[in-house]
Amino acid sequence: MSDSFKILVPIGFSEQSLTALNQASIFAKATENASITLLSVIEEGGFFSKIFSSSNNNDALHAEVSKKLKEIARNFKADHNINVETMVAEGVVYEEIARVSSMIDAKLVIMGTNGKPQNLKKRFIGSNAYRTAALVQPPVITIKGERLITKIDTIVFPLLMDRHSKEKVGPTLEYARLFKAKVMVVAVKEEDSQLNILRGHVNQVETFIRDHGVPCEHKIIENPKRRGVVRPILHHAYEAEGDLVIITEEAGPTDITDYFLGNEMQSVIYHSEIPVMCVTPKAVKYEQMWDSF
Repeated sequence: MSDSFKILVPIGFSEQSLTALNQASIFAKATENASITLLSVIEEGGFFSKIFSSSNNNDALHAEVSKKLKEIARNFKADHNINVETMVAEGVVYEEIARVSSMIDAKLVIMGTNGKPQNLKKRFIGSNAYRTAALVQPPVITIKGERLITKIDTIVFPLLMDRHSKEKVGPTLEYARLFKAKVMVVAVKEEDSQLNILRGHVNQVETFIRDHGVPCEHKIIENPKRRGVVRPILHHAYEAEGDLVIITEEAGPTDITDYFLGNEMQSVIYHSEIPVMCVTPKAVKYEQMWDSF
């Protein structure tokens, strides 16, 4: 981690985005020298033009959004004693989030999401939260706000049986150390024939994490109805009082489903009641991790 830990929080003035900002204080306080940048993105014909209806041109709309954003920043700083800056951009929301996160060298992006889109077209394309997670380089934490957290003590890390997914344990170690958290490795058994292999993978990952100084437990979940991995993983996350679910992706939207098959990564973001961190692994750093396996 660098000396300056910058957190980018997109603000759309919705209840979810303001909840995400309040939850961002927990992540900021877990780090040293953290600061938060609030970003509002004005899209042509978008939501802001409706809620700031008194503005009949772009300059006036920009000024009103900036004024409201600075008011939120002042109140947040007064409540949490965390340095806050504000930015207003124009363009496509997820593209501007990616651009600004790179520009300010953000270490985390924390954003609210209102869950799974009901419209079929939006469901296929994906929400701003999912598309942001696919596009930006730093980890993206999505927050629905249904279960508000007060700490980051337990990170729930789903594990598949493929070798490639195990190479992504490194980033989990990095953030578990940052938050001084324990890791709960969770795997789902869908076939009896999988059990011995699955147990071997889970035990190896747990041992590796423990050997690197991070407390770790594991759980193998029975899934006889074979309804996918998302539902049992999230159910266990709630039972274990998890504070964060960590899922991983490859850089770029073309590889985003590498870890969770199909649309299951989207389902975690859409359905999780606790925060979800989407991490892009540092492949070069961790690619030799499992050579002995």
